Amino acid sequence: MEQGIYFIANDNTFDLAVAFLNSLRTFEPLIPACLIPYDTHIRNIIDLKHRYNFTVWDDDAELLWCDAISERFHGRSCGHYRKLAIWNGPYQRFIYIDIDTVVLSGLELPFTLLDDYDILAATSDNPVNRKFVWKDSLPCEAREFDSGYAANTGVLLSKRQMLTRQAIDQSIEPALNYAHHMELTCAEQAFLNYLIVTSGKRYSSLRTIARETNRKDIPLHIWSGGFNGDLLQLDRVPLVIHWAGEWQRGEHLRSPVWNYFRQLRGDCQSACERSPPSPAPESAPAYAIKNS
Repeated sequence: MEQGIYFIANDNTFDLAVAFLNSLRTFEPLIPACLIPYDTHIRNIIDLKHRYNFTVWDDDAELLWCDAISERFHGRSCGHYRKLAIWNGPYQRFIYIDIDTVVLSGLELPFTLLDDYDILAATSDNPVNRKFVWKDSLPCEAREFDSGYAANTGVLLSKRQMLTRQAIDQSIEPALNYAHHMELTCAEQAFLNYLIVTSGKRYSSLRTIARETNRKDIPLHIWSGGFNGDLLQLDRVPLVIHWAGEWQRGEHLRSPVWNYFRQLRGDCQSACERSPPSPAPESAPAYAIKNS
């Protein structure tokens, strides 16, 4: 398949998955999507696959390989590391999006940026966010790779085999040398940053490209922790709002944006058979469809 979406979920994130899938199918009714199971507890999530038209990852060996990498860094299996499977999946070009997210614009433009890059995060090169990837002890020891990139890995765009299984396996031991400098409370994020900046591939982020080129048509990743709720104040279309680090404290429950998509009711299976809305149904809230 040429293009598609990956997401990771289990039954514990059911409500988040409903909001995410409603938002995805509002703006991208037709794009193929694939659920990567966070663990084996996915019975309820799988029941959504026909309503939202997604497939379920079925290569257990690949997921067990991801779990084994997690055990090297954490001593246990963390489903977040299953994100590493996306480079060996069916899509030639793909976007991975965390489940604690709602999509607020179409994905066509971000996909076009892969003409010039191999791996893109949504947000990077922000000194404030570096603490979520690297500890302060790192700078004196890590001069051979770009530790300033410090990307949020909740949204990733890339191409199949840009990070091969062999390349990842060969990077585990060198990365473990820096494990005590990694912010491992953020699960796979530090290791994935290490893989990206040592890959030799062309990497950047949507935010960095928008800043360097002054392109206001590139949509933004918005972290809910620094977001006051008024999308009308933004100078460009938001790509997603991401509750990373926030939803565990119930912050998403107080968000009108999240609640709109969680409570959205409609025949999503029929919507997937129609042409994409432009840019969203009339019933969508104004802050979800504001143009730049």
